[in-house]
Amino acid sequence: MSIVSCVKVDQNSVNPKSVFMAVRKAMELASWKKYVQGKKLVLKVNVVWDRLYPSCTTTPMVIEGILKTILESKKFEAKNIVIADTDTAAIMHADVAFKVLGIENLAKKYGVSVINLSQTDFKEVLFKNALILHKLKISKVLLEADTIITVPVLKTHSYSTMTGALKNQWGCIHDLRHNYHMVLNKAIADVNNFFKSRITFAVMDGLFGMEGQGPKTGTPRKIGYVFASPDRVSLDTAVAQVMGLDPQKIRHITYAKEVGVGTMDIKVVGHKLPKFNFKTAEQSNIVMATEMWLRHLGPKVEWFMFNGKSPILPILRWSAKIYYDVWYFLIGIKNAQKMMKTNYGKMWDARYLKTEDLK
Repeated sequence: MSIVSCVKVDQNSVNPKSVFMAVRKAMELASWKKYVQGKKLVLKVNVVWDRLYPSCTTTPMVIEGILKTILESKKFEAKNIVIADTDTAAIMHADVAFKVLGIENLAKKYGVSVINLSQTDFKEVLFKNALILHKLKISKVLLEADTIITVPVLKTHSYSTMTGALKNQWGCIHDLRHNYHMVLNKAIADVNNFFKSRITFAVMDGLFGMEGQGPKTGTPRKIGYVFASPDRVSLDTAVAQVMGLDPQKIRHITYAKEVGVGTMDIKVVGHKLPKFNFKTAEQSNIVMATEMWLRHLGPKVEWFMFNGKSPILPILRWSAKIYYDVWYFLIGIKNAQKMMKTNYGKMWDARYLKTEDLK
């Protein structure tokens, strides 16, 4: 049985200290000091989009709460802490996202580094006892870390039903990870199993959540919770219940349990788990649906379209970027503005952003 902490954030406060306090309490209830050890620490956040879209990416308030908790404990020096994520297939650059979301400014404030893993050196590593992945390219930044804290967002996903503490490690794989979408659930389990000894703690950002066509074009909603656990399987099991989903039916959670990443037998501490009825995607957005259609045409077509040397792949990637940019300006920005008017959005805006960031 693993501990999962659940802490409700003040639903009305516009003071970011309320978030910092909730993060600290969630981490302490889950005994973070016992699991976060060593000298080099990486916070693996989720900056899957270089647009301001609350519920899509890890909020800087939660990241700052983690930094304050760790630095004030004196367990790590700021110079040895890295905030990191990677680029996506849809030509989303993590370093741009860090600037847009205010995370780069936050890193400078505390003297920690912010790194786009896609711009680092990679090493090919072998996976033992893998379900589907036997070797992969992994950033040396992650391989050289003593401890990695994964900091995901609570949201739905058109391929994997939900994305949380386990799915967040998808960003630990080299840029061509889209080629594992047909075996996504087993691949998620394999990646998490590889990092089993290094990713020792997880903090789930539940200030906002996303339902529908996640992980980008879903609908955001204000949630107001922070969750933490040393066990990623346990954390996702609990959060699936929060979202109104059956964790036993989410294959990457059950596969991760089967390979020994963690347990689905949980003990919740702190506040009682809230219950929300998240809508899952009835169908994928155009980009994701087109990808799956092409991949199902057969292995030869899939290889021709998506291999790293394919002349078609850049066209597909730019098409995806254009679709997401158009969707954002037609639909997404209205959702973003609505969320930014909430108390958590006001914290974000006042503390980390410039007024022109949402224009």
